[in-house]
Formats: sequence, C-alpha cells, structure tokens
Amino acid sequence: MEVTVTSGSKVNEKMANEPKPYRVTQEYNTPYPDSIFFHEGEIVEVGEEYADDPQWENWVWCKGQNNNQAWTPKQFLKLENGKGIFIRDYDARELSVKVGEELLVGEVINGFGMAQRENGERGWVPMRCFE
Repeated sequence: MEVTVTSGSKVNEKMANEPKPYRVTQEYNTPYPDSIFFHEGEIVEVGEEYADDPQWENWVWCKGQNNNQAWTPKQFLKLENGKGIFIRDYDARELSVKVGEELLVGEVINGFGMAQRENGERGWVPMRCFE
C-alpha cells in the first residue's frame, strides 16, 4: 500500500510502507460520522475555505450534485471557475475516537489521517489526536 503524506498544496513525502499504528491521546467527537462520498470526475460547487484552525489548511466546503456536502482537501480537486472536479474518489467520513484506542493510519493530508479500527471501520481523524 502506498501512503501519501501531504500538507499545504504539495505532496511532501511518499512512503511505500504499510499504515502505521497510532495511539489516541486526545478524544475527538466528529460532527461528520456518516459516509459522504464523492466520485472521481464528479463536479461540485466549491465554497468557503476552512480558516478556523491553522493546522487544517487547504480544506474547502464542497456541495455535490446529490446535495452531498463536506469539507474536502483542495488537493483532491481540479478547480475551475468556482467549480471543482474530483480527481479521485473521496469519502469524507470521520471517526470519533477515545483516549487509549489504537488505530492504523495510512494517508495523511492537511492535518487529518485516514484511520482504521481493527474491525475495519475507517474514517478521517485529526492527527493531533495521536501520539
């Protein structure tokens, strides 16, 4: 599995190794527990850029053709005239986590990691929740 670590608008590092185990040190309760899926090639309206946390740069609010709406990494979009075209599939689901949980984290982008529980449940978690 190739793990891509990105920050800002550039890919910083590519690692050709398996997801790494992380222990949760800070609880996180997600406001987005459900799967919100966008498909490669889907055209979306691009709204505001997230600005409330400097560790979470390059997230934009996207609204899809089926009224699916979610924060999206800019890097997953080709931007044209206020619209975005997804250049890959993207599931915006986040996981709520509790202190002491151990998860595998693969892809990391804009301060969030794609985490997976032992039971296979997957979702994005802020990296500041892990040690």
